[in-house]
Order: sequence, then C-alpha cells, then structure tokens
Amino acid sequence: TSPTTTDRSYSARLVERDELTGKTLGEFVLRQRIGEGGFGAVYRAEQPLLGREAVVKILHRRLRSNDTSLQRFLREARLASRLDHPYAAHVYAFGAETDGTVWIAMELVRGTPLDRLLQAHGPLPLERFVPLLERICEVVHTAHEQGIVHRDIKPANVMVLSRAGRLLPKLLD
Repeated sequence: TSPTTTDRSYSARLVERDELTGKTLGEFVLRQRIGEGGFGAVYRAEQPLLGREAVVKILHRRLRSNDTSLQRFLREARLASRLDHPYAAHVYAFGAETDGTVWIAMELVRGTPLDRLLQAHGPLPLERFVPLLERICEVVHTAHEQGIVHRDIKPANVMVLSRAGRLLPKLLD
C-alpha cells in the first residue's frame, strides 16, 4: 500500500522536528518540540548565555513563502515584544535565519493552562475566579491601549500560576 497524503504530511513534520531539535536560533538552542498549530511549531529551548529556558515559536516551512503569513508572524513578534505587563508572556527576541527559518523566543511560563485547570477541578469558586478574570482583563486592556488585539483569547492560552496563595494568569500566544 502507498502512504496517504496525511501520512506523508506527518512524516514531513517528523523530519522537520528532527532537523530543528538541537538547532541554534540566535542565542537559543532548541531542545524539544512541545506543541504545534496551524501557524507554527513551538519548542522548549535554552539560552545558554543567560542559563535560562525559553519557548521558541517557529513559522511552518510551508508558510515562509507566503508573504501574508510571514508578515503576520513578524507583526505578532513586534507587537508582542512591545507588551510589557506582568500578566503577559514576555518576548525575548525574534529573527530570521539565512535558511529562511523565522522565529520568536519567549518566556517559558511554568503553570497550568486554564482549560486543564478547569477540566481537573471544575469551576473555580467566585472568590478565586473573579480576581483571576480581573487580571486577565487588565492585561487585555493594556494590550488594547497599545493597539494590540490578541485574536485568540481562550482558556488554553492562559497559563495559571499560584503565588502566595493567589492565582495569577499569564496570557500566551
């Protein structure tokens, strides 16, 4: 039997993963693929010079030649790098390599995605939910003040951290 288009596509993604793991982009060394979406792949990375971990988002190879996708990715990097708020994941750097790889390096946020938190524990009590929602609204409002529209606010894009007994959000993506 011959492989299906889906099988070939999956195989191509595996090869791309193998090619990128261990690669250095700017000051960041890609360690492990941790996610993938329609726009790009996300890797856990290390910034050896500072001894910190990061997340690196890479535009899919098939979208690099699409000028609209490329410009959207670079616009996302520029806009996200301007958003300086404690409840937003920080952008460390972004760049384009000579081989065409386009990337954004961001803060690695350690916490639990809000969607998983809700699946595991059910609805949050109001006394915990309201302050969390207020903080999410605060970062979204700050973004809007800077002319930034998130376009994909959902529980999976909110990482929840627990600090000093309080739930704190970090808006991702």
